Amino acid sequence: MKSTVDNQFSSLAAKAKWPLFLLANVAILLVVGISTIRESYRGWSVDREIRTLEQKAEALEGRKAELTELAIKMQSPQYIEREARAKLGLQRPGEKVVILEGITATHTTWSVDITAQPPEPEPNLSNPERWWRYFTKSNT
Repeated sequence: MKSTVDNQFSSLAAKAKWPLFLLANVAILLVVGISTIRESYRGWSVDREIRTLEQKAEALEGRKAELTELAIKMQSPQYIEREARAKLGLQRPGEKVVILEGITATHTTWSVDITAQPPEPEPNLSNPERWWRYFTKSNT
């Protein structure tokens, strides 16, 4: 009788081990699966951040190229002279500066060469003669 009870107990114990073994395997599978998903998401996030930083680096390289070009342009003698004329009001020896209100100096630079001699007065001419000279450009 004892052997029958032992047989039944051992078969019950063997049957009870299978669900416990299955449950342990499912738990291990869940832990491994969750860890795999977590690491995959972390890798995807890192890749996305790398792409974003590469785009920012390209934009900064473009900006650096623009600033380098501007720095070279600003060191040219023509630019320095133009800025000195426009912002500081400097002029070359013998030049006369004419300032026109309403025109910004950054758009155009005007230099007018004014002769120091006043024009000769015209002889007393009648008004029609003056008009005739004006339209024909004759100095007779």
